[in-house]
Amino acid sequence: MKRKLLFMLVLGAIYFGCHAQGSGKKEITPEERSKEITDHLAKKIPMTKGQKDSVAIAFVQLIDDVQRYNAGNNQKILDLLIKNRDEKIKKVLRDDQKFDQYLLIIADMKKDIEENQGRQRYQQQQHQQGGQRGGMPGMPGGGMPGGGKF
Repeated sequence: MKRKLLFMLVLGAIYFGCHAQGSGKKEITPEERSKEITDHLAKKIPMTKGQKDSVAIAFVQLIDDVQRYNAGNNQKILDLLIKNRDEKIKKVLRDDQKFDQYLLIIADMKKDIEENQGRQRYQQQQHQQGGQRGGMPGMPGGGMPGGGKF
C-alpha cells in the first residue's frame, strides 16, 4: 500500500512536470522538484543540512530513473525504484520514528496530488464540454468573426 502511494507521488511529480511544460510554464527540473519535496519534508521532520542534501539526491535519482526506464507504466520497476529510494532515505534519517513520519508525509502529498489531478481533470472536462456546445450565445456562426464564413 505504501508503495502504491509513493508511486502516485512520483507519477504526480512527473505529471506536473510534463503539464507545466505543455501549458507554457517553466519546466520544473528533477532537482527543483526534489528541492520542493525535501523542503516540505524538512518543515515536518528535523534534518541536518547533510540529511536534506542526501534526501534530495535520493528523490532526484528516483525521478531520473523513472524517466530513464519509462517506469511510470511498469509497476514492477517503479516498486523497485521506490523501494531503493526509501531504503536510502531510511539510512539517511537513521531513526525509525523519523522514517515513519516521512512515510506519512509522502502519503499526504500523494493524496494532495491525486485531489489536484482530479480537479484538473474535472476542469478540463468542463472546458471541453463548453467548447463542444458552440460559440457565444446570440452570435451567428458560433461567435466567429464574419459569422463563421471565410
